[in-house]
Amino acid sequence: MKLQRNLVTPKVSQFQPAQPQPPPGALSRPSIPPPAPFARDAFEPRPSTNILKPRLEGAPRGSSTVVSRYEGTGATSNAGRILRNTRLQTFLAEHPGIKTAQDLIDYSSAKDLKFHELCAQLGLNDDELAGSRSVNLSEYVYAGPLLAPNLPSTVKAANDFFITQFQTDEFNPEGGTSTRNCGPTSLAMALRAQGKMPEDLSPEQQIDYARGLMYPNAEGSMVEVNGQQYRVLDQDGTNTDISAVTSAAESVGAGGSQATGWGALDDALASGKTVVCPGNVGSAWSESFPDEDAYHLEGDGHFMAVLGRTAEGKYLVADPLYPDGVVEMTRAQLEPFFRLNTSHEPVFAAIG
Repeated sequence: MKLQRNLVTPKVSQFQPAQPQPPPGALSRPSIPPPAPFARDAFEPRPSTNILKPRLEGAPRGSSTVVSRYEGTGATSNAGRILRNTRLQTFLAEHPGIKTAQDLIDYSSAKDLKFHELCAQLGLNDDELAGSRSVNLSEYVYAGPLLAPNLPSTVKAANDFFITQFQTDEFNPEGGTSTRNCGPTSLAMALRAQGKMPEDLSPEQQIDYARGLMYPNAEGSMVEVNGQQYRVLDQDGTNTDISAVTSAAESVGAGGSQATGWGALDDALASGKTVVCPGNVGSAWSESFPDEDAYHLEGDGHFMAVLGRTAEGKYLVADPLYPDGVVEMTRAQLEPFFRLNTSHEPVFAAIG
């Protein structure tokens, strides 16, 4: 399950406000001379790009596009959501070009405002935004995220789709003791949640079926279950890559676009997409789990899936190395998985 990292630099648009008007009320201030360059000493330089895109020896490259924000069909209704921050809502309505934390940083620079003071006036945590610059500011307007009706919103519901990449009595009775199946297992879970996985197959067969979708030109075999024939690829010791995940999803009509950033991740989930994420494991990551000692910490490069979000905004993380099922995580708990990315932000394949 060790990965050879394939470096990519997704293009991320940088908002350059065209002489925006200062916000009303508490944010208004007298006219000022043309702004001096913004003192960014408080910010560690962290471009909104990502260089982590694992790819392994011998893996075919799929055709996919990396984008800065998820471009799928998004849910647009805020019905049923509790408004939490009216001041931020008003500010964003008056400044439609400001979408992300990075946009707000650029705005403060152009207007010669102190970023931490602007955040305080808008009811935002400047340290949190500086650490996750691609997050959508709309996340802070309401008390919870947009929930896609087709995705689970509780651990119990998400566990219906969970599979471990190794043998566990509950989630994969036929699994091996040590495999490099994190990619196929994460894809299998994402497809199960989308209704794109044959239900007759056992969890281990679903992993091999997903691997077969990822590498259609490899020499596989056929299994018959309840009179149906399915192609599977049993190569548990072979590494996989994100390009194969996207091409597999495309082959069964389940999307397959790649994207980067917290805002893009949230948009994909709100649009009803499950996501498969490459990243890295370590002690900081295992500490995000309720029973860190149970986490099968091995290797470094890894894949996991996010199957939805809770009403409180936590992510439903399905890591095939954790034997106890899906775990709710905050953005701060999820961040260590992406820590080796230059921007500390997600790269993922949207499935659905």
